[in-house]
Amino acid sequence: MYSDEPLHILIVEKSNDEANRFISILRSADLVIDAKLASSEEQLQKYISMRNWDLLIAAQNFKKVPAQNIFQRIRRAERDLPVILISHKYDPKLLIEGMRLGAVDVVVEDQDQHLIKVVQRSLQNVYERRQSREWERKLSLAEKRAQHLMNISRFPIAIIKEGVYVYANDACANIFGFATPDEMLCLPIIDNIAHDDREKLKTYMVPLHSAEEIKPFEERVKIVDINDIESDAFLEIHQIQHDGEPALQFTINKDKLMDVASAQPGSEIAAEYSAIQPHLVYELISRGIGRSVQSGQDCMLLNIQVDQFNQLKEDLGIAKAEKLAHSLVMFIVKLFEQNFDCGRISENCFVIVLNDSTEQKTTELASKIAQQISQQVFDIGDETFSLTASIGITLLNENVSSVERALERSEEAIAQLRGDTELGNGAKFYIPDIHSDEISKSEAVVITAKSLLARNAFLIRYQPIVGLIDSDSGKEYYEVILGINKEIPSSEIPEDFITNLFKSEIAAEVDRWVIGQALASLADKLKTHPETQLFINISAQSFTDSEFLPWLKKALDDTKLPDNVLIFQFRENDAVRYLNQAAELCKQMKKFNGQLCISNFGLAINPLKTLERVKADFVKIDRLIVEKLAEGDEGKKEFQTIMGGMTGTGIDVIVPFVEKATIIPTLWQQGVQYIQGHYISEPSFTMDYDFSTET
Repeated sequence: MYSDEPLHILIVEKSNDEANRFISILRSADLVIDAKLASSEEQLQKYISMRNWDLLIAAQNFKKVPAQNIFQRIRRAERDLPVILISHKYDPKLLIEGMRLGAVDVVVEDQDQHLIKVVQRSLQNVYERRQSREWERKLSLAEKRAQHLMNISRFPIAIIKEGVYVYANDACANIFGFATPDEMLCLPIIDNIAHDDREKLKTYMVPLHSAEEIKPFEERVKIVDINDIESDAFLEIHQIQHDGEPALQFTINKDKLMDVASAQPGSEIAAEYSAIQPHLVYELISRGIGRSVQSGQDCMLLNIQVDQFNQLKEDLGIAKAEKLAHSLVMFIVKLFEQNFDCGRISENCFVIVLNDSTEQKTTELASKIAQQISQQVFDIGDETFSLTASIGITLLNENVSSVERALERSEEAIAQLRGDTELGNGAKFYIPDIHSDEISKSEAVVITAKSLLARNAFLIRYQPIVGLIDSDSGKEYYEVILGINKEIPSSEIPEDFITNLFKSEIAAEVDRWVIGQALASLADKLKTHPETQLFINISAQSFTDSEFLPWLKKALDDTKLPDNVLIFQFRENDAVRYLNQAAELCKQMKKFNGQLCISNFGLAINPLKTLERVKADFVKIDRLIVEKLAEGDEGKKEFQTIMGGMTGTGIDVIVPFVEKATIIPTLWQQGVQYIQGHYISEPSFTMDYDFSTET
């Protein structure tokens, strides 16, 4: 996005040292920086007037250049310049004041990673705004060109809003007998349609909505001029945007009128579907994308192609191959009982767009169509033929950048199908390549997770958590660890998939799958070991969801298991970010004897402060702290500080990633209650650890 050329950043600070520190932080994030320092209002005004800047970073408490004056100068210069304010301390009042002035964020001066993330987000936003303005300029230019083309078109063209003319070109005025197009404005269109044909246009005389675009209309009708003289016309109607509002474009196509007049009786319906009309197919696909964007419901594109069509053309000739394709199209059309959007884009590509459908329903429908085609016998003259077809399916939604890309995706699905089966004869849903530049890391995680859930390719293992200090509780603890079936190739899995999964929008769905699987296994285990309890990791999406606890309660009731068999574990940074929700979950869990654990504990600025609000039962020390503990005195001192703060809290400490016995005496001396790691036992598919041999 912004890596090809330097980022122009203006820094408002009192010294070069502070400015250089910001530059160093951003360069460490692989950003190419061209920065200028403004240490006075005169310099600030000079630089703002000089050029468009990508970003401005300013000290919030720099009295020589007050933050309020920065925003005044930016507004006066009418610059789109995102501002990040740097505060000397965390203070909600400073944050609110900075945001009120217009800052994109207020960052505490020693929070380098926060600064990098805010910079990246701000640059992305300003880039998108610039792109949006560029597209608006191009759209305005395109609208002016379209207006000019309509003005000089030899075809009569009119634009209708609420049943009346709001625009007409000279050709339209002439065909209806008006002297100038202005005479037509505000007159009802229905007066120029013959009485017998008005019923056909009744659907198009209703109020229009951008979210529910009307299907295009093409048909021979009779029109009436101002002298009440009727004549034949081929009328095309399309919904468009005119002056920012939905409208109808009426076009009288003289060329198609001649085609219809020369057609054989009864052939109109066949021609409607089997004629190759790329522009209409592009319109219906574009309409599907637009409908999905407006409603939020995915549309589906089906690309249907005859297998080995080129060979058919060579064997039969172009004329017979075309008749065969025509027969296939009509056969497919008859399979549908309801109206649907369809069209033929090339000699061997028939496209169907389905509204508000799902991947599973569409794939089942397409597979059924392919099967019915393979069982049908097609008559061409005295000859009969059998065909097979390949159907590529793809989503139409806001993530599809263009009609061309949608068609490319369906073609890729067909290519994959024919690569898998050699002959095709089936249907395949397009699954994006998670390693493609087109797919972001977050999208790749969601796509992969959905696929693994659908294929039941996730798995869970159990790793024991054992007592380091003697206890008479008799509890047997295991952590549930999420994994992926080994049969899934590593090439299908994004980098750091499991880690990023817990940050994704699908995390809550995976959490529920894990809990369901764990409860099923635990039901059998409790019959022989009734004191077994499972630690289960949950994402922030789950513990911030008000529906999670009711769902959990029902799941426990369905399995008839005790309420306290599960100990939910969430990360410290999630608890800090959603402190109120984490505290409320803990409070609600206590009501039915549930327990909580905070994992990755100890990395926050003041980790013990979190425990004042979130009344956890366990904390699990972060891996980095454990590794530093094994490295030397500095790590031991940090660990001792944490353990000292835990004294008297009643919270049990778990140290994970214990890989060697050498660290155990130190942990015992510091009062650690539980340990976990490969030294104790590797994760297993069964809960079979012998707790009688605890360390």
